[in-house]
Amino acid sequence: MTATMAVTPAESTVDEVMGKILGELGGALGVLLNALGTRAGLWAAMAGEGPLTSADVAHRTGLSAPLVREWLRAQAAAGYLGYDPASETFTLPEAVAVAMLHAPGGAMIDACTSMLCSMGAGFADFTEAFQGSGAYGWDRRTEEYLHGSDLLTRTALPAELIGAILDQLGTGLAHGGTVVDVGCGYAAPTLAVAAHFPAARVLGIDYHDVSVTHARDAADRAGLGDRLRFEVAAATDLPGAGYSLITFFDSLHDLGDPVGALAQARHALAADGAVLLVEPLAADRVEDNLNPNGRMFYAVSTLVCTPNALSQQIPGGPEPLGTLAGEPRLRDVAAAAGFTRVRRIPVDAPLNLVLELRP
Repeated sequence: MTATMAVTPAESTVDEVMGKILGELGGALGVLLNALGTRAGLWAAMAGEGPLTSADVAHRTGLSAPLVREWLRAQAAAGYLGYDPASETFTLPEAVAVAMLHAPGGAMIDACTSMLCSMGAGFADFTEAFQGSGAYGWDRRTEEYLHGSDLLTRTALPAELIGAILDQLGTGLAHGGTVVDVGCGYAAPTLAVAAHFPAARVLGIDYHDVSVTHARDAADRAGLGDRLRFEVAAATDLPGAGYSLITFFDSLHDLGDPVGALAQARHALAADGAVLLVEPLAADRVEDNLNPNGRMFYAVSTLVCTPNALSQQIPGGPEPLGTLAGEPRLRDVAAAAGFTRVRRIPVDAPLNLVLELRP
């Protein structure tokens, strides 16, 4: 990751700062415009079609011509569409079409739109919590938010990626054994683990009872209810022991006591068991995260993950990890929990850092 240091306000003029503010507002509204492009079929209508007038796009989509005209102009101003003033036509570049329709970009935008709409509706309550203890748990999020979060998880951690990671562990689960997924949420990764190891028995746990109920329904719909079950439980109080594999899919940084959670996992492992830790990919130093990726994840950390960790924190407990903890910090947490062997697993995933922990 390449560092992209932002110009500080002390080095900027007022006009430059105002320009940045307008850019922030345009970007925030642009998320909704991009989601409209996906949900209303605008990106799909323009893909591979070359230059089109606004009337052409309106005809192809059956949408309001004035609204399509303004949407196209907004996307051209954002740099997503090319514009030819002589013919008054708009062109969707191939790279944008791929990102919006085939790569994770469009799906991420659609998922985050649901989350942002929910967060906007509850922003007054969140602001009050932010100005107080900072605690704002998963249990205070709406169904719309949880649905968006689940879609984002499915986009960032698709089943084929999880399978590729599991194949590098060498746990012997192909022949049986037990797995527990900590912080399972709506359980998309948990279902992927169970599907990948049909001979294994899998348990998903989460402190959030609504998520557990949803996960149980998902397991039943997938036909996995006979060997995949879910319980409401804290990460520091795992049910059972002797697990072949314990997984944390994008959940460790959300916990109030990450060292305690990993220590509990170490005690619950079988002698030859492993912990799989999947976290957002981050550079080792803050200054190397000052780029678009860091901007997004530090915002997520402020608005979602760190408040959730604070809601589970015991008085006097350790500070939350934050969403972009980075590999050195994660290794320190693993060592504090008693793990002596940590291996980074190479994966073709621009958003994920994957570690294997063994006692």
